[in-house]
Amino acid sequence: MTPRALEAVVRRAALRAFDLDDADIPFVWPRAGQAAGSADASVALPPRLVGRVRDRLPEGRDDAHLLMVAGRIVAQVGSMSDLSDDGCAEAGFAEVLGDERGFVNITFTCRQRESLLKSAADGPRFLTGRSWTGSGEWPRTDLHEAGPVAQARRFARGDARARIAMAVGAEEPPPGPTGETSWRDRYLDTARSDLYTPAGRTLGRIGEDSARVAFCRSVPDRPRENETTGRDLPVLPSAEHPGAWVRLTDANPAFRLRYAHAHASTSLRWAHDTGLAAAECGHGENTKVRALLFDGPGVLDTAARREEPHILVRYLEALTSAYDEWRTGSTVGAGGDEPTRAALDPALPAAVAGVLHTGLFLLGVSAPTRL
Repeated sequence: MTPRALEAVVRRAALRAFDLDDADIPFVWPRAGQAAGSADASVALPPRLVGRVRDRLPEGRDDAHLLMVAGRIVAQVGSMSDLSDDGCAEAGFAEVLGDERGFVNITFTCRQRESLLKSAADGPRFLTGRSWTGSGEWPRTDLHEAGPVAQARRFARGDARARIAMAVGAEEPPPGPTGETSWRDRYLDTARSDLYTPAGRTLGRIGEDSARVAFCRSVPDRPRENETTGRDLPVLPSAEHPGAWVRLTDANPAFRLRYAHAHASTSLRWAHDTGLAAAECGHGENTKVRALLFDGPGVLDTAARREEPHILVRYLEALTSAYDEWRTGSTVGAGGDEPTRAALDPALPAAVAGVLHTGLFLLGVSAPTRL
């Protein structure tokens, strides 16, 4: 069950509950992060809708109207059985409840959770709602052509904004990268004699991938001097003071993101080579990762609408942290060598790899496929 499919279900329920036209119902992204209790997702449509249907409700206070709208939508969702919009017809959700906020909280079935992971493995389609088969080229500026580091930062942020906008825009995006990707960096692995500007020397010290993550990670377009986004993470790293951006450790957010993708990709090959069957629904162990995967399309839409690439960077970091926590958890009974847990449940690494690969690509960052 993808966010778009769930939005369509709740929208259809609101249409039935209040006999509205589709244009009368605002689009509201379902969110796993705001779900109440053990629900998988929550939709905040009733608070957005109550003002438009107040004339169809009995007299009462605003809070009573909100709960009434939520109750009617919940009742309609609970009575619906055709979920073919998600590609798999099911009897319905495991549970549908309203809450005091007026949100509609949905608990998925195991089959719907498995469908979410399968959909997320196709990162471009999952995050943007369509395949990337259009024409044209993805914007990408040569950062070494900048003089000051601040100018290279503007180039990188401009590239990320343009690529994110292209991914969710009206025109179908061009294809993304396919095949194997190495850890090599053109600025780290080649002669640096031509890298004589401050921006070029910085690229020669930390590499392009770390630079693009560093440049897109902070909020303001004009950061303060010596501003950081974390411990030893300067917003404007330099060749003389690169901070943690030069390290190949977890202290470097760019390395963590790329390593997580390499681990997930390696786990998939390991599972394929060993012939292990996919695990049954492990919703008890992978809840945090699934929740972040589910919220990905809405996060990308927000990053595009606000033109703020740091939103995508921080989301990918949160997903990486959740994946790291999951993959290093207990593997009692798994047997064999690392990566055992990921191989026991290959659907989750496939989903994480799909989203990380797409998100990094939109930032202009490569995603290695091998450890």
